Amino acid sequence: MKKLLFIILFLVSFISYGQKELTKDTNYTCLPNNVARQVLRDLNELDRLKKNEVLYVNEIKELEKKTVAQDSTISKLEQRDKVNLAIIQSTEEKVKLIKEDNELLRKEIKRINIKTNIIEIVSGAIMSTIIYIQLFK
Repeated sequence: MKKLLFIILFLVSFISYGQKELTKDTNYTCLPNNVARQVLRDLNELDRLKKNEVLYVNEIKELEKKTVAQDSTISKLEQRDKVNLAIIQSTEEKVKLIKEDNELLRKEIKRINIKTNIIEIVSGAIMSTIIYIQLFK
């Protein structure tokens, strides 16, 4: 009976020990010195990278704004270029028409000069004939 009582007490003590919550202080952990230094380096690097990330995100946003502004400027310049090309084409057409008109006018001036010369020659011949008849009559 003593043995049975001893076994029951022994089991009860283990059961109560197993149900007891063990508290550990999690503020302190033991790490090797080189691992702890590497963890600190990594944490510092992480903090630095987070700060850089914010800067890079802001820089990307600014570059996107700049790109949008440049795209709008480029599109405006392309529209202006199209208008300028249309103006150049119309001016070239005007110049072509003016050259054609000048050529026609030159031809007409030549015809008029030839007619004038013919008229002068004929009138000179008629006048000289009339003068000859008047003088020798």
